[in-house]
Amino acid sequence: MNMISLLSRLAAASAFAMLAGGANSTAAQALNHTGLAEPKTETTIVYAGAAYSAADLKPVFEAFRKAHPNIIVDYQSVPFNDFNSVLATRLGRGDKSIDVFDVDMPRTSAYAARGWLGEVSEAFPDLAAAVDPGSLKAATVDGKLVAVPYQTSTNIMYYNKKLLSAADISFPPSDPGGRMTLETLADLARKAKDSGAKWGVVFDQIDRYYQLEPLAISAGGGEGGIGQGNLEPAVANDGWEKALGWYGQLFIDGLSPRGVQTSETPDLFASGQVAFYVGGPWWAPQFQKSSELDFGIAPFPAFAGRPAATPTGGWSLGLNPNSDKAAAALIFMRFMAIENGGFAQYMPSLAVPPSNLTGAEKFYASAALSDPRMAGAVALMKSELAKTSVQRLQTVGYVEFEDVMTRTISDIINGADPKSSLQAASDELDSVWDKFR
Repeated sequence: MNMISLLSRLAAASAFAMLAGGANSTAAQALNHTGLAEPKTETTIVYAGAAYSAADLKPVFEAFRKAHPNIIVDYQSVPFNDFNSVLATRLGRGDKSIDVFDVDMPRTSAYAARGWLGEVSEAFPDLAAAVDPGSLKAATVDGKLVAVPYQTSTNIMYYNKKLLSAADISFPPSDPGGRMTLETLADLARKAKDSGAKWGVVFDQIDRYYQLEPLAISAGGGEGGIGQGNLEPAVANDGWEKALGWYGQLFIDGLSPRGVQTSETPDLFASGQVAFYVGGPWWAPQFQKSSELDFGIAPFPAFAGRPAATPTGGWSLGLNPNSDKAAAALIFMRFMAIENGGFAQYMPSLAVPPSNLTGAEKFYASAALSDPRMAGAVALMKSELAKTSVQRLQTVGYVEFEDVMTRTISDIINGADPKSSLQAASDELDSVWDKFR
């Protein structure tokens, strides 16, 4: 079926449910275009993004213009910390000043509930075969495709061979079948510290839900929200208490450092101070700059006797349902995310894998992953994305959730009791989420 007939059908697609204000309501968000025919005159679409700079995406836009000479992409880069407020201002008033925009995956439900995302199910019928399962799930709300994923992520565990050898610790395998337990990791981190490592173990995103949610899921605590719209807090439970109790103990025992920002953690490993570093593959090029840093990689750990869970998530593209240039916008979205591997084929280097399975092969073939110190990383990351990856909580109240959980994790890092801290977080979430129910 060609795209013109698809878009004719798309105009009649069913609406998706929307939560608004403090009460449940629904609103039809029908797309008002009738086809994906190339525009006959020069057309400019506005793309607001936070994932990449204009310089990063310049070769993508140049390739797109060559393939679609009548469509100009006006890319407006916005710092991530300001991005949500910019979208709220411009999309919240229902205007047409943005046609396409980046969607931070865990905020998909929140954006859809606010009526910011047009459904694109029929425009992308082939998406399930084109992108990784976790990304597709993140782009789907109530069974409807409301975004088109283009970039995802995963995590691995680096280890310093010199520090492990000094502690007589065997190097862990890269095979997920040999995944280390979190209990063992804490024991080995203590052994490494006792043998001279300044820090036994450091998590890259030291106080962030993105990286610590998998610990709670592995412990049986869940994503943090349940019920209608995931608006019933579910963090004051045994699983979350076990996960953050284990994590907080690392700091009590001096195995992980207090007072360190996320931006500072890779430098600790790069300078040889950390025995085990749980983090993203995007740090490999920095670590490889030091010829004296001999390291290896292993799977993200899990609790003993419990299923493995690994962080994932990244960026999707959303279509403004009020855009009057939707056909041109969808042509760009397909080019960026899907065609021949999407944007990845035009980028000189990639720090994280594209959601597109074909495009991801370029990431896996990168020089950083060919370094002998990253042996086994490609097979490991492919396995994690396919089998163990968990998205962050999908809820209209995600922005508030992330803020509450970041503060709660920080409190526990600094010695607060996990059980009482999580109960306080649950109570606060129950209050701030009330406006969405």
